[in-house]
Amino acid sequence: MDIRETLIEIANSETNRYSYVAIEKLISVMMRDYLESQNKSLLVENESIHGISDMLLPDGIDNESGCIAVEIKMYRHIQMSLRVIYDTIGRFSMNRGEINKLLLIVVNDLPDGIRTRIEEKKKQLNFELFLWDINNLVQIFSHNENLFAETCNNLNAVLLRDTINSGILRNSSTYLEKRKKYIEQLRLQYENDNIVLFLGAGASKEAKIATWDTLISELFVALIDKQLNANHIQIEKKDKKRIIKEVINQNGNSPLLQTRFLRNGFEDDFEELVREILYQNVVDSSDLLEEIGQLCIPNRGKLGIRAIVNYNFDDLVEKNLKRLRVKYHSIYGEGMIPDTEELGIYHVHGFLPQEKENYDNLTKSLLVFSEEGYHKLMLEPYNWANISQLNYMINNTCLFIGLSMTDPNMRRLLEIAAQKRIDNDGECQHYAIMRRFEIRESEGVDSIKSFERVNETLQESFFKELGVNVIWIDKFSEIPILLKQIKGNYENY
Repeated sequence: MDIRETLIEIANSETNRYSYVAIEKLISVMMRDYLESQNKSLLVENESIHGISDMLLPDGIDNESGCIAVEIKMYRHIQMSLRVIYDTIGRFSMNRGEINKLLLIVVNDLPDGIRTRIEEKKKQLNFELFLWDINNLVQIFSHNENLFAETCNNLNAVLLRDTINSGILRNSSTYLEKRKKYIEQLRLQYENDNIVLFLGAGASKEAKIATWDTLISELFVALIDKQLNANHIQIEKKDKKRIIKEVINQNGNSPLLQTRFLRNGFEDDFEELVREILYQNVVDSSDLLEEIGQLCIPNRGKLGIRAIVNYNFDDLVEKNLKRLRVKYHSIYGEGMIPDTEELGIYHVHGFLPQEKENYDNLTKSLLVFSEEGYHKLMLEPYNWANISQLNYMINNTCLFIGLSMTDPNMRRLLEIAAQKRIDNDGECQHYAIMRRFEIRESEGVDSIKSFERVNETLQESFFKELGVNVIWIDKFSEIPILLKQIKGNYENY
């Protein structure tokens, strides 16, 4: 097996996040073996280095003694090499603590010109920098070619096994440590005017907007009433519920299939009925909507939030921004563009404002309330809604709030964005706030707690392949506090 060619092949995998994770795992396996031959050790991130670097060499390597941090980077375009290297050096300089040696491994061929510039840069650093490229890796890996071949041939199994093992060993406070780090990263991105909010149903739930299940159920009740009344048939409320349940089962429990059925049944009255049900119990604000609005108020000399991508039909975000005197522009169709001083709110699944008279050209703005609408988004790559999302996913840091992250079209766009990013250095640029999975009454049951830790670790691994870091919460009421922290208005984590 040609070591160099194999490394290049893995690094050039079509799935950028997979290629980085795979390379990192391969390096850790081979480096650990190499160091063991020198009676030295290696620590990876889940072995208590707390995100300082990808790996730690507490006993040094070869003739270099002392503790050495290891960062692994790679790039797809040579013009990005210096940026990737300089960014890594800068981050380590600020966060290194007492560690004063960094081994930077770049999984590419480094041209002599770049090496020369890095050598000049080393003179200005407050720590020792060692720079390796693919040639150094080939040299190290050649010491045990059998292990290299075995690891490469079983790389997926190795990745899965190690992820599960790290989950078993995971400390109960790991998610809190990661959350603190991620919130600080988001705070810095907010200071750089680089955050785009992606909002799902959970963002409006506290304001008592009708949930998807409630909406569907209410529409079925209305449809049944309409059809039976037309035939002079009256049924009791309890019987209507039985019919609703059976119709849902008949449609295969597919919400999109059910909504196609409903939309056809109501014809011209459909959108008005949806609007009526959507807002029937609504209140204008909530703690979460308030903090979303506060985040949209820029700090002095800043832009604040760059845009909002809203998967919800409602206009609660707009109402809160209006109350806070934030200029905004609701985007719900082709060719709509906010002015420079306006915050764009992109309703990529459709828009049904409560006061429709305040908006123009709302006809057919409900994009994804039926199977055919969803298929349209999936099949039209140049649809304005897809292009808007993809643009922000590629160029900005996106924070997902109130989303389950299971939408196939959104995941497809995230995967495309990960492939399109210029600086493929293995860093996840997006963040999703999600509630932790816990099995009820599991306290004290070690096997169940182990399953929960492994599941949490696997979920993080899955989302990292899409370029998304998971910020775990125990209760939804924690989200407003996290937004305060990103804004810089709340000190305690």
